[in-house]
Amino acid sequence: MKAKDTLPELFEVEYLAEQYRDILHVEKLTEVNGARFQFPIYGFSLGNQNPDAPVFGLFGGVHGLERIGTHVLLSFLKTLLFRMSWESEWQEFFKHCRLVTIPIINPLGMALVRRGNGNNVDLMRNSPLNATGKLVPLVSGQTYTNILPWYRGDLSHPEKETLAVQEFCRKHFFQSQRVITLDLHSGFGLRDRLWYPWSTSSTPFPLEPEVLKLKRLLEQTYPYHVYTVEHQSLNYSNHGDLWDWIYQDYASQNPNGKFLPLTLEMGSWLWVKKNPWQFFSWQGLFNPVKKHRYARTMRRHNHLLELLLKASLHHETWAV
Repeated sequence: MKAKDTLPELFEVEYLAEQYRDILHVEKLTEVNGARFQFPIYGFSLGNQNPDAPVFGLFGGVHGLERIGTHVLLSFLKTLLFRMSWESEWQEFFKHCRLVTIPIINPLGMALVRRGNGNNVDLMRNSPLNATGKLVPLVSGQTYTNILPWYRGDLSHPEKETLAVQEFCRKHFFQSQRVITLDLHSGFGLRDRLWYPWSTSSTPFPLEPEVLKLKRLLEQTYPYHVYTVEHQSLNYSNHGDLWDWIYQDYASQNPNGKFLPLTLEMGSWLWVKKNPWQFFSWQGLFNPVKKHRYARTMRRHNHLLELLLKASLHHETWAV
């Protein structure tokens, strides 16, 4: 089957790669195979390609059930690419900054309508890190069986998708001194949450003062924003967090760099509360079903994404 039939999100990624091939740098990072499907994983980069340029990273589709994260990411990327075709301000902006993205980290999970990948491994619990703090049985990650959710996999051999993300990050921003990334998820709570590390520990994140300045920038720019900005471990800790692992890798190679890995957790429980029929569908538990609610979600986060993109370039201004 073609991607258009089995995974329309991947078809859209490939369409963007072709339509904007003059300005998008496209990489096929790896390929994942299942019993019925075979999909590539693509990474894009846009803008200044100098290794030390400021970077904003966007990532989606870690959990196959949470398609809305990929949809929000692609919508923002399409708008940005179109605006670059006619707005000289954006053309000038990207002479000094780079955007990097993997829109669909887990295409097999998305096609199979499951949280984990083709091996039913939860990619957000697949790194070798072990957590301390507020652990929740099973939910924080388990190594018993891949029949149950939140399975961590073989910790001595991370999954192809996990390694692809790590290598992509090493290549595109480990030499940069200023990096902000946003990983888009859904499914936790009634409110949209903007989480910062750690997930594997309740101890303060080394760059917490930097994160709190970014929080203040958000509050002063958009006083009525919808996000609860908080340390992720306030809710729960989990083993094998992908971004904690990549941050530690970055810090070991670039100790003077500033890397802020953030997670947007869209509160899908509110969608279910407003439309209880969604509770009886795996897709409905993690994605807005009603057309008006979907449209609202697609435009709801554009201000945040643009703010983080510009904050990655203007770090010296807001971080003073």
